[in-house]
Amino acid sequence: MKHALLILSLCAVVAAQDPNAKRDAKLIAAAKQASAHELDNALPKLSFEKWIEKQSGPDAKYHWEANDCGEQSGNPNDTGPVPFCVEVDSTLKDGREVVVFVADDSPEDAKKGNPPGWKIFFAQLTTSHEKITLRRLSDLPAALIKTHQLHPEVAN
Repeated sequence: MKHALLILSLCAVVAAQDPNAKRDAKLIAAAKQASAHELDNALPKLSFEKWIEKQSGPDAKYHWEANDCGEQSGNPNDTGPVPFCVEVDSTLKDGREVVVFVADDSPEDAKKGNPPGWKIFFAQLTTSHEKITLRRLSDLPAALIKTHQLHPEVAN
C-alpha cells in the first residue's frame, strides 16, 4: 500500500510539471495491460506487466516511460510520423537488465479513441559481459538461462 501511495504521489508531481504526463500515463497503463500473447503468440495469455514481472523475478526494479522509440533525429526536415513507444527497463536482482520497447502500431487515422495496437519494437537482455538482442519476447527465458549458465557470477 505504501508503494502504491508513493507512486501516485510521484505521478502527481510529474503530472504537474509535464504537459504530456496524462497521455504518457494512459499509454503506459495500456501497454502494461496488453496481452503478452498478442505481443508474441508463443507467450501465455497474461498481461505484459505480469509476464515481465514473472521473467524478471520478485526482487527486480522497474522503470516505465513513454517515448519516441529513439526515432526522432532532431532534423526539422523529418516530417514523417513519430512512433510512440512504452519502454520498460527491468533491473534484475543480479544486475542483468531487460529493456523492452512496445510500439503503438495503429495507423494514425485509427489512433483517436481506439486502444493502441501494440507490437514489439525492440527487446534486449544486458549482462556485464554482453548484450543480447531478442527477436521475440519468447526468446527471453532462454536468454536468461543462458546468461546464468555462462556467467553464474551475475546470477547470484
